[in-house]
Amino acid sequence: MDRGQVYNRGMTANTEQENSLSQTSLGESLSILIPAYNETLSIAGVLRGLLEQPELQGAEIIVINDGSSDETSQIVRQFPTVRLIEHLANRGYGTAIRSGARVAQRPFVIWYDADGQHRPQDLVALAQKLISEGLDYCIGVRASGSYQDPERIVGKWLLRLVVRFAVGKSVPDFNSGLRGFKREVLLRYLPLLPKRFGASTLTTLLMIENEHFGGTIPIIAQPRMGKSTVRQLRDGLRTLQIILHIVILFKPLQFFGWMGTFLILVGLIYGFYKAFTVHLGFPVFGTLIILLGIQSFFFGLLCDQISALRRERWG
Repeated sequence: MDRGQVYNRGMTANTEQENSLSQTSLGESLSILIPAYNETLSIAGVLRGLLEQPELQGAEIIVINDGSSDETSQIVRQFPTVRLIEHLANRGYGTAIRSGARVAQRPFVIWYDADGQHRPQDLVALAQKLISEGLDYCIGVRASGSYQDPERIVGKWLLRLVVRFAVGKSVPDFNSGLRGFKREVLLRYLPLLPKRFGASTLTTLLMIENEHFGGTIPIIAQPRMGKSTVRQLRDGLRTLQIILHIVILFKPLQFFGWMGTFLILVGLIYGFYKAFTVHLGFPVFGTLIILLGIQSFFFGLLCDQISALRRERWG
């Protein structure tokens, strides 16, 4: 994959900001957000890896403990330079990102997983590209050789189809957990992020839809440490939830419009078939299908107007 792949070139880099950042170290420009939920086995190693990385000296590292029931908080407190935010209950990945982004004080924000899947050197490379090229966002795309959870393959395949439908093109690794943003850009879209599942996917689509200047960089994902929190039924339902979220936010008229058109055609074909074969007039069931199709079409029209207002307000 081309290391410098760019999604959109719709915005020009702020040269004054680049010049000011070039006079400071890389770390002093970064806030690193680490949502953590029951990560006792990995969190210490993750933090040590970041703190020992020379390029990240001076970075603001924020761990958002999302209602963990283990010793995650106690371990984080052993690192005095790391800022800890506590959620008393598990509120979800998206909510953790919101909490961290709102208190972050540096001009660039990096998302980083707490389970040991990411490498500090990949974060450094992503941050350097983000800042040096004046990007609004940069996403770490998992390269060949990266670990893939076999239990999530089907769900990711479905999401990939929906994402392609939403933006009209293929998007590489749209839900990677290693990604960076200009903080001022990310803050605009925080109210649109789902509380739990799908924050990574939604930010990718929002950046593309609103033509922000962004790019990708190849990374290597490692097997997570500890037990995965994946549950087939629960995460299957969450996958359906994020699919609906994407469709309603980005393509409601196309989705419900096509659905309505299909139902109207089915109702007409069924109704006229029964009318001409049974000779009892147009059947009630055919009429109901047609009415359902009409309702679907106008529901899509209404959703499209609401979605446009939301994206205009926050974009």
